Amino acid sequence: FEPTFDFRRQNRRRFRIKADGGDGNVKFANNKAEWERVTGGNDGLIAVQISTKTCGPCKVIYPTFVGLSEEFGDKATFVKILGDTDTESRALMKEWGVRVVPLFMLWKNGEKIAEWSGAKPEVLRENVTSAL
Repeated sequence: FEPTFDFRRQNRRRFRIKADGGDGNVKFANNKAEWERVTGGNDGLIAVQISTKTCGPCKVIYPTFVGLSEEFGDKATFVKILGDTDTESRALMKEWGVRVVPLFMLWKNGEKIAEWSGAKPEVLRENVTSAL
């Protein structure tokens, strides 16, 4: 007997980067429906990291993002989006005009309040803490 696997799900999980063995309080949303599910009705701060499976700098900065989610998880929602998992994730990236990764966005009260790219931990921390 061999168990069957959902290749798409297995493939997506394979590319998640672990920080200290986990994803902290980071939620995952790779399409519009998942985005609505994890952020719907949230008027507080939402911090978003947009990555791709093969982005080296995205993998380097992710542990910092996880650390912030653990530190400020009670004050903000942290969401990671892999923009190249399937056609739905690519459509979301196109809708949002994503051209470079890692890309970070901060949302508050349903409005985008900040956007920047790069893998500098100090910039990520400063932007998140100043928006709280």
